[in-house]
Amino acid sequence: MKFSEIYSSSGSPVISFEVFPPKTSRGMDSLRDVLARLVALEPRFMTVTYGAMGTTRSRTVEIASMIHNDLGIECACHLTCVGAPRDQIDGQLEHIHRQGIENIVALRGDPPRGQDSFQAVKGGFSWANELVEHIRSKGLFDIAVGGYPEKHVEAPDLDTDLDNLARKVKSGADVVITQLFYDNEPFFRFREEAWKRGVACPVVPGLLPIHSLAQVEKLASLCGAAIPAELQDRLVAAGDDPEAAAEVGAAWCIEQCAGLLAAGVPGIHYYVLNKAPVMERVIAGLRQRELLI
Repeated sequence: MKFSEIYSSSGSPVISFEVFPPKTSRGMDSLRDVLARLVALEPRFMTVTYGAMGTTRSRTVEIASMIHNDLGIECACHLTCVGAPRDQIDGQLEHIHRQGIENIVALRGDPPRGQDSFQAVKGGFSWANELVEHIRSKGLFDIAVGGYPEKHVEAPDLDTDLDNLARKVKSGADVVITQLFYDNEPFFRFREEAWKRGVACPVVPGLLPIHSLAQVEKLASLCGAAIPAELQDRLVAAGDDPEAAAEVGAAWCIEQCAGLLAAGVPGIHYYVLNKAPVMERVIAGLRQRELLI
């Protein structure tokens, strides 16, 4: 089932998860256990990220195929412009399609380690909208693109970034999934401005439940997300107690979700970092409050 069908046919908010390919066999064994727990939470689909410069690309499709064909959950493969000429991207798309996967998350991708800025390879794509247009021309996949409520770290300002988002959607995207954020207000402003630019497809918030203060500070700094003072104070009070930090993270995420669902979002996409416990708390909390079926 494609993204457009998933969101148009659902009578309730669409819950989805993102996982990443481990680099070791032990990590793969661990991920299989985590996937079983995540599947029990009944997501409508999952996405699998894509390692830069070939580091985990083959495992992306392997994991996505396992989720789709063995576990019976719709899945999407990430695909980026990094280090890939057009013929290589075409080969990857053919490989993905052979697994029965009908959805792609199309991103420009981050510059490879050691490079200060993104440089397209010869015969490759420089921007996500070019990749989206190319994938759309195949007629095989629905496409998700990234959105940035607090703007992409490389964008000069939010207006420019929103114009870039509109360009990606016009090129053929079916859904926008946002970068993580911990304050809903920037998301609401972002969504409103996207609508003004003609973005009519689902705009889905992406959330990353917190496991520790160090984790959220590192990830937020990488993607430019602000950490609300109240959240930071709660995490500082939790100190080095991982259980206390996880409780803070789950409680904050539940409140964020409650606000987003009340505002009519079509679904929520969770960046689970290949961990299940905090996600289990969040989904249980939302169902207890009857915010999810």
